Order: sequence, then structure tokens, then C-alpha cells
Amino acid sequence: MFKLMLVIIVLLPVALALPLMFTTSNGETLIGAVIEVEKLDGTRYTYHLGPEGVITVPEVPLGILKVKVVSWKDVPIGYQCVATPQNYTVKVPGIHRLVVNVKGSRGQSLHGAAVTIFHQGRSVEVGVSDESGVYKTLLPAASYTIAAEYGGSRREAQVDLMSPQEVTIQLDIFGEIGGLPLSSTEFMGIILLAIVIPLAIFVIAYEYAQWRRRKLLRVVAAPPAEK
Repeated sequence: MFKLMLVIIVLLPVALALPLMFTTSNGETLIGAVIEVEKLDGTRYTYHLGPEGVITVPEVPLGILKVKVVSWKDVPIGYQCVATPQNYTVKVPGIHRLVVNVKGSRGQSLHGAAVTIFHQGRSVEVGVSDESGVYKTLLPAASYTIAAEYGGSRREAQVDLMSPQEVTIQLDIFGEIGGLPLSSTEFMGIILLAIVIPLAIFVIAYEYAQWRRRKLLRVVAAPPAEK
């Protein structure tokens, strides 16, 4: 009788609490990813992945789950797999690195440039270029519009991110004076003013000196008044 009960217990489905870890193929965590899981009995749950990159699904019959990675950074992914106690780490394919180089019109790196990434017209990520004028991120495979802005100059680039890519956005920033970013036109205008203003002052001073000289000559040359 005891042996029969033991066999029945062994044959009954075992419900486990199954922890699942989600990463990219390089092992980086997909913080904020939307995850859907379905148990063998049809029960479904939706999770938002936290900083630790792990979710724990309670009472999973036989420890088997259907898993779907719905989206990350509001970009659809749709990756599906089956998770088991022997395969609890889900490596999500199709996540690629994007490197954005922001440069000025002389090819100089622009530190602190605002970088905004759009997918289907919606902003999905915002960041700032580093000391080298570079902004790095990970994104699901999709088409994106990348906008870079610095000192009032703004430009966009289109990227089909189907593999790791690097893109350069060049803004009309020639240089800075007193911390103020200037376009090539503005910079040349200031240089021109720096030349014209001293020249104008010189001409005015010269003309004034000539006027004073002519006036003195007229006074000296004037005949004495009759008494």
C-alpha cells in the first residue's frame, strides 16, 4: 500500500516556483522588458523585468512555462520559447548595440549633446553624449530615427538596426566662445566683427585727426583782424 501511494505521488504533476532570468546574448540585463508567461494549465501572467533581471513564477506544473518577450523600451520583440528547470536563463536574440557619434562641423567631438531615439514616431530613449561625443545603447532590431541636438543645432539620421551599428551625426557647430556654441556662420561673423570694429575705430580716429589738423591750419593761415 505504501509503495502504491509513493508511485501515485511521483506520477502527480509537481508545481514548482520557477525563477527565470532574461539577458541579451552578451549577458546584459533587459531591465523593463515586458514578459508574458503561460503555465501548462493555461494560466497567464505579465511581468515587467526589474533591475535584477529575474522573475519568479509561482506554482508552475512540472516547472514548464511558455515564455514570450513582448517588448523592450516600448519596441516590439515577440521572442517565444519554453522554459524548464534545466533551462531557466532566457537569452533574447535580436538585441543589438548602437553607437552614436556626435560631431561638429570641423569633425570635433561634442560632449553633452542631447540624443533622442524614436521608433515609429515615439521617443523610446533619451541620453547625452559622453566626453568623446559618443552615446552607446542596446536596442531591439528595428528601424529608428536618431536625433542629436547641441547649441540649437539639430539633425537626424535613420538606422535599420539589424546588427551592431555605428552612426555619425554632424551638427553645424564650428566652435565655442565663452562656452557659447556657434555655427560656422556665427563664428565667421564674430571674426569679421573683430576685424571690422578695430578698423572702423582706426578710420574714425584718422579722420578726426585730419579734421583737427585742417582746422588748426585754417586758424594759423587766417589774416589778422583789422583794428
